[in-house]
Amino acid sequence: MNEYRETSVVDHEEVQQKKFSHQDGRFLRPIDTAKLVSTLMWHEFELSRMAFGWMPAIPDYAVKGKLGRAGYVHNQHAKLLYERLTELPGSIGEKDGSPAVIRELFERIASAPSPAAFYRGYLFAVQRMYAEYDALSQRLDPILDAPTCDKLKFIAVERGALQDWLQPLVQFAGSDDAASTAELQQWHRYVEAVWGLSAEAIASGKNSEEVRYPAHPTDSPAGPVPVESLNDPHFPPSTPNPKYKKAYTDPDLSPLGGSIKQMHYINATEIGAAESLCYLYYGVRRMPLAFYFDLARHLWDEVRHSQMGVRRLEQMGYRTDQFKFFKGSPGQRIDELKKEWFPDMYAGLTMVAEPCSFIKKRKSAENFWKFGDALSAIQSEFDMVDERMHVDFGKKWGPELYKQIDDIITAQEMSERMRVRRLEGMGELPQEEIAKVVKNFPGFCGLSTVELEYSNY
Repeated sequence: MNEYRETSVVDHEEVQQKKFSHQDGRFLRPIDTAKLVSTLMWHEFELSRMAFGWMPAIPDYAVKGKLGRAGYVHNQHAKLLYERLTELPGSIGEKDGSPAVIRELFERIASAPSPAAFYRGYLFAVQRMYAEYDALSQRLDPILDAPTCDKLKFIAVERGALQDWLQPLVQFAGSDDAASTAELQQWHRYVEAVWGLSAEAIASGKNSEEVRYPAHPTDSPAGPVPVESLNDPHFPPSTPNPKYKKAYTDPDLSPLGGSIKQMHYINATEIGAAESLCYLYYGVRRMPLAFYFDLARHLWDEVRHSQMGVRRLEQMGYRTDQFKFFKGSPGQRIDELKKEWFPDMYAGLTMVAEPCSFIKKRKSAENFWKFGDALSAIQSEFDMVDERMHVDFGKKWGPELYKQIDDIITAQEMSERMRVRRLEGMGELPQEEIAKVVKNFPGFCGLSTVELEYSNY
């Protein structure tokens, strides 16, 4: 018994100093796993910000869609790792967001001078992150830490998809002349140096102020979150016409105004809503991670809705350059926006635009079935499923966003506030009538949005 007691209370440092082969730092305690998983979670989260942040800065519509998908996938990987971290010891620290060193690293890499430089820096970061995943996988005990192993297996499924589409962009973009080639080479050296310095700081526990970063190669980055989002030449931007105050009533926007097929054009324009949410996702800090998990799904849904609208229009023989599309950018630098822009935009989308679309989408689905157009009908049905979820997101997170600017408001008050602002902006009703209309949601939607010609295919 005494012998047992003596060996069981041996000083921990003495045990650590013994060079047993099976104790040479190869095995991870739960707290060790948590630390490594936490770093990867924040890497995934910052990559999601990077992808979403650059979506408005890239004109190519197909690449916008790829970035929307990539941002969502990175976000979902962060969610998987977050779920594991809640089971492991230690604090996640989500209240403060990404650790300063990690945020500094990715914001430096994101502030690229051109799309070509962004592609190169983004692919570099993704590849380095997966090297870290590989290193962690090799150290995890497949029995003791099977739950972490399982999360990494799920994450590995998208590994190829996240890199394969970037490879040709990195290979061919910006390499047609000596000047652009030199700029890309300089950018690559910068990204490599910043990554190395940040990795060293993370490993040693340094804060961002202690890291001596090299000078940034550009004073005028092309992204992320530019003042004005860029349109694909095949997706001409609309010019607001004050004559038409209801959404989608301007005949210059679409040749389908007198047809139920106008619903597909409405879907196609949701790329503008997606880009507005990009500014929210990139610009708002210190919200719970659950907010970003929901917001990423909302954002990706808007990308999908645009893609399904474009696909159906093209299947029907239309070209996107026959239509006009809305920008989602605020027209100001993100750090100069009024603090209420973010919650107001989000509340307007989730409490006015999306709930008012239910009537049109339900009637569209019913009448597409009557016309024998099953794909269009099912498209509207899936759209409604997503939109209902988005309204729930708005009720949950809209008041929380307003709290960030010290504006305490309930979901119901937020909804009514947005309706009032919409009607006041139209300038067609006296104040006493506005007060009545906002209480009648179907009546409000009838006044603020346009009905479709459901009987005309």
